[in-house]
Amino acid sequence: MAASADLKFLEKMADKAKCIEDKLGSKDHWAKPFYSDLSVFRRGVPTIFIGLNPGGDRKSKKYYKADDSETKMRSGDIPYFNAYLDENWGSSTYNPEGRGKSTLQIATKRVFETLFEDEWETTLRNTPCFNVIPVCSRKSTDSKINDIWNEGVQWGFELISYLKPQSIILFSNNRSKSAKSAWRALDQNLPLITSDSCSGIPPNYSIYIGVIRNNSWKKELPVLGLPPLYRVREGKPLNALCEKLSELMPRCSFP
Repeated sequence: MAASADLKFLEKMADKAKCIEDKLGSKDHWAKPFYSDLSVFRRGVPTIFIGLNPGGDRKSKKYYKADDSETKMRSGDIPYFNAYLDENWGSSTYNPEGRGKSTLQIATKRVFETLFEDEWETTLRNTPCFNVIPVCSRKSTDSKINDIWNEGVQWGFELISYLKPQSIILFSNNRSKSAKSAWRALDQNLPLITSDSCSGIPPNYSIYIGVIRNNSWKKELPVLGLPPLYRVREGKPLNALCEKLSELMPRCSFP
């Protein structure tokens, strides 16, 4: 059974994310460390769900200020708050009718429904959701992208090491040596071995299955690497992704 969340540690991690934001310049590089209610950030959780870093759209920044989402997550105003379900990423103002309607949110819900069926929403709300890097970059051409990567990845792996999850789902799976992705970050920091893949998903996306062999954790850790879900549009692309995911899952030990 997972232990209770260490709120003092999580507050320290939030403070570290803010320090990275301040170091990089908060005008364009603002932090969003947690996407789930802090109570679910417990050691030994079954699964964590991670991306690379927050979106850099200034509309999103205005929304977070208006909705005060970080305060909601800390105070528990919404039980088991989850940003993929409860936030509106398509507007600069808070609008309950727009919650969960962005491309990334819709794709995330479909992925969890494919993996966990009737228990998908409960599972998502009880899953620690965050990014390897807690600070946004506006574009891939951001002049501070290397600083963001170097500062942020260290933060992400401190949180992963604290959680010691039983499995990982990530949605940024580029494996090339030059690419900055969640999969690449894992590969650089932990012995990640690819055991299976499934390609041919429009537009040429792949699903990766990997295993982390970490002697300090005394077990193998299955990793599911999904393509960037913020690019997988609702309709044929998302349907194809979920169909391929359904085909692939019986051939591996995840989740």
